Amino acid sequence: MLVKGRQAESFAKRPGSEFWAVLAFSEDEGLASDAAQSLLAAWAGKSRMDITILDDDAVRKDPGLLFDALEAVSLLGDKRVVRLRTSGDKIAALLIEAIEAGDADSGRYAAKLVIEAGSLAAKSKLRVAAEKAANTACLQLFAEDAGDIRDRVRAALMAEGAAIADDALELFCADLPGHRAIANAEIEKLALYSRGLGREVSTKDILSLTATALRQDMSGVLIAALEGRPAEAHTALDRLNEVGTSPISILRSLQMETLRMLSAHEKSAGGDANPGRSLRPPVWPNEWPAFRKRMSTWTPKRLMRIMERIHDAERQAKTAGASAEPIVRLLINDLARVAESAR
Repeated sequence: MLVKGRQAESFAKRPGSEFWAVLAFSEDEGLASDAAQSLLAAWAGKSRMDITILDDDAVRKDPGLLFDALEAVSLLGDKRVVRLRTSGDKIAALLIEAIEAGDADSGRYAAKLVIEAGSLAAKSKLRVAAEKAANTACLQLFAEDAGDIRDRVRAALMAEGAAIADDALELFCADLPGHRAIANAEIEKLALYSRGLGREVSTKDILSLTATALRQDMSGVLIAALEGRPAEAHTALDRLNEVGTSPISILRSLQMETLRMLSAHEKSAGGDANPGRSLRPPVWPNEWPAFRKRMSTWTPKRLMRIMERIHDAERQAKTAGASAEPIVRLLINDLARVAESAR
């Protein structure tokens, strides 16, 4: 069953009892992640829940892992769910097999299944299987419009007993990343800042929160790498490491910039004469020539390869913990070398 947009978000908060599996997908992977979180909360209720997390790499290495996880029964009697993130149709055949088996026999699995994915074409085998299945829901989520984002920011501040001036709200929202999960982190940071402020959040507050040396160094790493200046990229990385910036934060910022460039390519192909202004955050006219030059180096195919590298690096970084810095540095160096040779 296919459910779209707002109805999909509502479904994630109150899934029907007949559904044992859900595929949530969106161009903004943060939206799919939010939907998964809502599903877990709804399924758990006030009870404990045992969650098994899998991804493409784990299932490809051991195909039986998925079915073992779905069939395993909690020794303590807790509810169980398998949460799996996939980048497309890499393990589609196994997921389709699981969906069809669960549809044919409602008692086949002890655990529920939630699958998170990025954009899936209408012809995607995984999407088609989820849409056809009677007891699997297929949730297609769409990026928020400007009004929705403004309402969400106001609501977050209101929960802290705070408010924000209209011009400050516009400035803050214009600079928010297009990725839901990363944008959520920025909104949470603003909400914490506003707690006990005793007045409306102003444009001065927004500028003090965003125009920091940390953000400049983060931008320096990304631009230097994407423009093929490895020495500058490493120097900027050193500054970030000195102030304790987490490797995951760097990867998330790289992901945001990659998605922004992909969006720019899509808008340009669609005939948009000024795609930079409609990006999030926007690319202003004085920044556009350099951004367009980076786009000529980083084609959509190359950008998708960066996304794959980011996912791999994030998985390794979470395993490595405190020693994850070399993983990110290697990725940044590789990008810089590719761009340098392209120049």
